[in-house]
Formats: sequence, structure tokens, C-alpha cells
Amino acid sequence: MDRRSFLTDTARAVAAVGLGGAVGSLVGRDRSSEKCINQGICGGCGRFASCHLPQALSAKEATAGGANRPGE
Repeated sequence: MDRRSFLTDTARAVAAVGLGGAVGSLVGRDRSSEKCINQGICGGCGRFASCHLPQALSAKEATAGGANRPGE
């Protein structure tokens, strides 16, 4: 192995580890720290479909008409 291939392989390994760390931090982040971007008004919000905040969950349940309620 010559010096050039060693440096190339090392740079690729460092980039792979950095990319893996970035992906891992995005996947493993705590979603409870999400902040509402629309002041709690869910209607018309662009993030409504993927939002897990209590207001959005309540709005989703109300929009579904309570069809998911047990015993009804």
C-alpha cells in the first residue's frame, strides 16, 4: 500500500464514520423536544401529518371522529 492509497482509504473511513454518526444522531434524537411552529393551531399546518405533539394528536383524534375509541 502506498501513501496515496493509505490517505485515500483513511479519508473515506473518516467520512464514513462521520456520516454514520450524523445519521445515528438524527435517528436516535428525542422527539419529545419538538416545538410547535404554528402556535398550537393544527389546521393548515405543514407538519400536522407527522407531528407527535399532544395538540396534534388530539386534533387527529377529533378529525377521525373518535372512530378509534374503544367501547363505542
